[in-house]
Amino acid sequence: MKLLRLHLAEVTVAVLFVILVLCFFRIEEEGKENTGNIPYNDNWICMIEEESRVYQQLPERIEMPEGKEEIVLRKELGEEVYNISSVGFYTSHQEVVVFVGEELIYRKEIPELVKSKTPGNCWNFIPIQESYRGKTLEIHIRNCYDYNYVKIPNFLYGHQSSIAVQQLEANALSLLAGISMLVVGLLLVISWGAIGKKMHFHEGILWLGLFTVYFAIWSTMETQMPALIFGRELLCSQITFMSLKLMALPVVSFIQVVYQMKGNRLWTLFAWLGILDFTVSFTGQFFGWFDYRESIWFTHFLGVAIILAALVYGGKNFIEKRREIFSQGRKVYRNVIGVCLLAVCLLMDAINYYHGFYEDVATLSRIGCLLFILILTADFLEDSMELIEAGKQAETLKEEAERDGLTMLKNRRIFEIDLIGVPEEQLKKYAIVMFDLNNLKRMNDEYGHHMGDYYIISASEIIQDVFGSRGEIYRIGGDEFCLISAGLTKQDYAEGAERMSSWMASLKGAHVDGLMQIASGFAAFNRNTDRNLLDTMERADQEMYQCKRKQKAQNM
Repeated sequence: MKLLRLHLAEVTVAVLFVILVLCFFRIEEEGKENTGNIPYNDNWICMIEEESRVYQQLPERIEMPEGKEEIVLRKELGEEVYNISSVGFYTSHQEVVVFVGEELIYRKEIPELVKSKTPGNCWNFIPIQESYRGKTLEIHIRNCYDYNYVKIPNFLYGHQSSIAVQQLEANALSLLAGISMLVVGLLLVISWGAIGKKMHFHEGILWLGLFTVYFAIWSTMETQMPALIFGRELLCSQITFMSLKLMALPVVSFIQVVYQMKGNRLWTLFAWLGILDFTVSFTGQFFGWFDYRESIWFTHFLGVAIILAALVYGGKNFIEKRREIFSQGRKVYRNVIGVCLLAVCLLMDAINYYHGFYEDVATLSRIGCLLFILILTADFLEDSMELIEAGKQAETLKEEAERDGLTMLKNRRIFEIDLIGVPEEQLKKYAIVMFDLNNLKRMNDEYGHHMGDYYIISASEIIQDVFGSRGEIYRIGGDEFCLISAGLTKQDYAEGAERMSSWMASLKGAHVDGLMQIASGFAAFNRNTDRNLLDTMERADQEMYQCKRKQKAQNM
């Protein structure tokens, strides 16, 4: 029980994976069964040139003699035929021509003026009328690429809208998963672009977000629902291939960040191969030299190589840094489970792509990727929150390092930086005011340092209240303050100094009347006398000492 509690998250992920797999396949099967549409795969005659064969139930595929690409399926339309009905079926990279008797009623071929060898992945709906009863439905199916077999579609008979709704119901969960991943991916990318650096987001979030977006587009397109809903089958098919080819770069970049292998030659090679794969494939498709489908083998090869390399490097990294890794606790177990789960799902779907064990070639990848993305997103957000907290602490420490602890005004170190940091072309706008607290040493000696601190704090608050809106005020010594101001005039200073003196005179305390005074001096930058603000400060300092002498003379 203790072990179960420690690994509850991992057990939850495993259980969720099993549930999702069962849901995907169960919903697909229920979608096929719970409908008024009639399965239409029985009693067909298959013809390959002059040879014919009767099938009580059509097989999933029919082997083709060498050099043959087309089959003809024939079926006599019986009493089930009625108006406003259709024979619907899905084809992948196949041309379709349909006759009833001698009449051509449907054609799905490569669009004109398009440099492609395929019409794409298509849903075909053959309109059927009552007048077709007793006639022969003849469907010609031709492979667009060189295969040694023809994949036979599953035929359905019913209203076109009913068949479409049935397919939407069967693929609803897959479609929802794809759209959900797309939203998550976009949020990750947008968040990184908008606030990533400011909020100290992990760099892996950007690459994870891009991978999620591409994977979500591929996954959604593989359901074939966008083509069913919007048409444009060839465009949807090409987007499917492009999104799959675009995944390599963010995957490799993500691994480089996570495994801290930036600059590693192998992973740099993988990244360039991914870019090259997409560029060459896009160019070949654009000019009509070859289709995306004909270069997909290299994408699969590259993907398998990346997965295997990631497992090898991950294992090596795990062994070399096992103490450091295990110190992170459950996060490691979650990531190991996620990586293994995703790798197995991707490999299974890649094998299925070539052998056709199940129709949707993204089924397992979709589930594994969704869970892996959720795991990584949670980990990255946790890391980012830790970085944000560390950033806040660093900002606090920086702020404290720049401030005087007693008055919370900026200190002398920052003052010196700011004083020489004013651009030369703007110096003519600046003025300096120096402040000095009279009798601070006497206050400390006679009344204690707590009264001296009271004097410093009160004086700094009055200076801030009077002159704070005119510029930045600094505490540059025990009893010295300075104002750097852009635009302060002699008259503004005189009015402020008078208010400051009045406020200081209003401070009352036993035996301290007349002791607390602020001497000040003003100087505006002058090109004729000042090389920089340091010279201006010296003149303000001289003015301040003249004021100090006058105040002491008045108190004698």
